[in-house]
Amino acid sequence: MLISKCNRGKRRTKVVKQALLLVDSTTITVGKNSLPCTPFHGERSGIKLHVSFTSETGMPLEVKETGGLHHDGPVGESLANKAFILVQDRAYGKHARFDQFKDQKQFFVIRLRDNVELHQPRSLK
Repeated sequence: MLISKCNRGKRRTKVVKQALLLVDSTTITVGKNSLPCTPFHGERSGIKLHVSFTSETGMPLEVKETGGLHHDGPVGESLANKAFILVQDRAYGKHARFDQFKDQKQFFVIRLRDNVELHQPRSLK
């Protein structure tokens, strides 16, 4: 889908050699009495499923279960796979992780948060 958004010239010159690995999470909430060990908000409990999904096969590659209040970031690191190009939402984005992906030669697409400012250092003459 990403390649289909490019113009014809770009589509013919840029060939993605790796498959995409789509990573996202969903929270499943139930009443507090159903899962008392995983409190979520107020009178509810919940679990969070972190899923890495391959676009080629249409099947989940890996699924991890955490409590409903667990943050996505640390689990996203464990779902990373160098055989794929990671596609994640901004909950998984962290600048230190971007540098780590660059050092490991892990290709990724992660939408940045709205408050990110890029700074280009300049030398004094």
